[in-house]
Amino acid sequence: MDERERDADAVEATLVRIQDLFTDVRVDALVASELTLQQLKVLMLAVYRAPLSAHDVAGTLGVSAATVSGLVGRLVDHGLLRQEPAPDDRRVRHLRATEAGEGALDQVARLQVQHRRELLVRLSDAELAALRLGLAGIERAAREVRDRRS
Repeated sequence: MDERERDADAVEATLVRIQDLFTDVRVDALVASELTLQQLKVLMLAVYRAPLSAHDVAGTLGVSAATVSGLVGRLVDHGLLRQEPAPDDRRVRHLRATEAGEGALDQVARLQVQHRRELLVRLSDAELAALRLGLAGIERAAREVRDRRS
């Protein structure tokens, strides 16, 4: 194993430990939400993969159409999701998050952002600069991988 492989293994091991340390923060963020995990999943799909139909949601989550119907109904009732006719097929309804729905997801994310900020202020100037450089490299590599898959 060469030095580059050892470095990659060490980084991966560190990332796993950090992920474990963040578990409590993620759990707290999810528990603070008034939505179920399944409702959060539907809402995330409506925000990040719009436009999509209930059929798309069922396929992605691996659940029945009846399950999706119930989830969507509750989200619509709470003003977090809306259904719109698809422009190319009026029988199909696209699911879109409302402003309130996007706000509910933002609230979950805000708790995680606050936690990251608490960590960043504890880093030395040199550590913060090195992290910034390293994360820029990760972002570049992630874009390359995504673009190659597209």
